[in-house]
Amino acid sequence: MRRALILSAALSLCFFAPASGAEEWALATRVEHFFVVSDQAQSLFTYFRDTFRLPDVWPFYQHGTFASGGLSLGNAVLEFVSFPKEDNKPLKTEFQGIAFEPKADAEATAAKLTRRNIPHTDFRSYKSQIPGRQILAEWSSVGLTDFPPTNAFIFFCDYKDRQAVAQRRKAASDELTARTGGPLGIVAVAEITVGVQDLEDARNKWTALLKPSPQISDDAFVFNTGPRIHLVHVESPGIQGIVLSVRSIGEAEKFLKERRLLAKDDAGHISISPAAIDGLRIRLVQE
Repeated sequence: MRRALILSAALSLCFFAPASGAEEWALATRVEHFFVVSDQAQSLFTYFRDTFRLPDVWPFYQHGTFASGGLSLGNAVLEFVSFPKEDNKPLKTEFQGIAFEPKADAEATAAKLTRRNIPHTDFRSYKSQIPGRQILAEWSSVGLTDFPPTNAFIFFCDYKDRQAVAQRRKAASDELTARTGGPLGIVAVAEITVGVQDLEDARNKWTALLKPSPQISDDAFVFNTGPRIHLVHVESPGIQGIVLSVRSIGEAEKFLKERRLLAKDDAGHISISPAAIDGLRIRLVQE
């Protein structure tokens, strides 16, 4: 039922570029936003906004069956989402979705997915009034089905007022720059790490989806802007975490250490302590 809620809600806010006439145009131009699902979504939204001084792209509010808020990480939006509980079971905090900015509109994207034999939902349209901003958000979405990892939601989001959405995203990104990336010195999201059990199968399906997007290796897909998608083999599939590029790894480490938020792995990589952010894995790398 929870996955059905995700599919029906289509989650949230994204922007896309116009279609080209070429037959082999790429379906996705970039990762526009990605999201965390949690019972503590609003608290996490507030914590990230205030502790790391991230500008909000939209405030945390109720969208019918779900609630969410979005924060700017420069080249992508990080969304925090909560859903109604199933049988009063707690909802695990985890990265659970990736929203692609489609090159075409939702209908054309769905048709192209069909031609590529990629299972998907029908396109669905939604409206949501953003409180306090006099903004009516209108979008359509197309979700992928039976796509690795199957416990994550990968979808395309077609926002109707493209120019207005782009302006709001840019304004938030510019604000992050004006804040010099906040105390962590965040520049951008470098990577979303996606764990799969069958790496060869996942590689083939992601390639079929994203072609002819450039690749930096067989298992990492890179766009002209926004984070890359990096496939890794794991026993427990799902979105494993993200990598943020920062202005100074030394300054970021100092801030995290002072706040008792510092974690390091065996290789010495710097991370925000998962214990402080309800188990999420966020690693930092030098720009």
